[in-house]
Amino acid sequence: MAENTMSFTIFVNNDNNRIYFYQSGGDSNGSFTAAPYHATAMDDGFFDELSQILRLYKQKHTAKSLPDVSLLLPDDFFLTDMITIPNMGKKAVNNSLNLVIGTVYQNKSDLTYNTFLLSQNKQTAQYGLVGIRTALLERFEAVFDDAGYRLENVTFVSNAMADGAMALNPKLRGETCLLLDIKDTSAHFAFLNKGRTLGSYRLPFGRTALHPSQLAAEDLLFDHSAAEALVQNAKEKAKAKMTITDILGAMDADDEVLSQTESFPGVSEEDAEGEVTETRGGRKLPKFMLRETPTDPKGFIYENFRIFMKWTLDLIASNSKITALGEIETVYVNMPQEYRFLFDMVNGEKEENGVIFAPMFSGAAPKVLELLGGCYVKQYNKLNNF
Repeated sequence: MAENTMSFTIFVNNDNNRIYFYQSGGDSNGSFTAAPYHATAMDDGFFDELSQILRLYKQKHTAKSLPDVSLLLPDDFFLTDMITIPNMGKKAVNNSLNLVIGTVYQNKSDLTYNTFLLSQNKQTAQYGLVGIRTALLERFEAVFDDAGYRLENVTFVSNAMADGAMALNPKLRGETCLLLDIKDTSAHFAFLNKGRTLGSYRLPFGRTALHPSQLAAEDLLFDHSAAEALVQNAKEKAKAKMTITDILGAMDADDEVLSQTESFPGVSEEDAEGEVTETRGGRKLPKFMLRETPTDPKGFIYENFRIFMKWTLDLIASNSKITALGEIETVYVNMPQEYRFLFDMVNGEKEENGVIFAPMFSGAAPKVLELLGGCYVKQYNKLNNF
């Protein structure tokens, strides 16, 4: 394990609305505590709660001298991108880079960002870009300063996760790969290219989806309430503009559709192409989407893990700008050792998948990987810090 350069991490986790405080103990876990907050947006109410939590923590730990703080924020507070420009002299490159960024991001003046060279040839140069809204960054800095904390670094959580992985596993420090950290109720991806974090993604479900006795319904693992509310709101606005005749016509059309699609529970139907569908958990699915139902706990867990596999392969396929810099051959997964049997099962399909799934660590999986990684943000991926 690498020697850390910081020892105190604070993480704003909007997955579960908690502020985590982590004090490194020189091992892979250290000690941490958490305090809940209730605000649902980064508004005055949230920053008032954050200020109060910071002050209460400091009062409770007056015997300790609080060191410089590494602050971790959600991935979606940041932008990550790749910019390609003509390869010219240094001064011309800087001017060209600024021009392209200003064209792509018309709110450039509202952003604080870093750029770093990824690759170049005689014709072009490719740069990585990571940024955050200046006003948001300054708001966090002001709250921490007012509460008596020395805020040394700010970065996104998946970058800290990657830094923690590299601290514990030296092999990853120059690796080009995809990292997957599966937590209880969420999962976080980080693309690494030669040890540099270039992109991230989050799934709103985690180990709780790995049921040992039933198949997870992937569509129910996502919270669609916001999208459904948006659609419903649009429908209501549209109906508000309709005439009485339009409404009566729409109601007649709805009745006709209902009469055509009404069916009875347990009766199979045929889809548009005549393929019989079966029921799983009360939902009808096309036959081609169904695999053979498992008969033992490992089989159920593996079938449910295939959801993570699908998202992994989709992410790799849809991020060609990143994979063009270096092929992704291995996906390193952080999850408890009780799931290690999955790797043999998954890699039985490696020819089809095109990648190998491997444990991120040889020993026990750390539960607070991103909190640990916050102590290494000045050692790895420095240009992802603010």
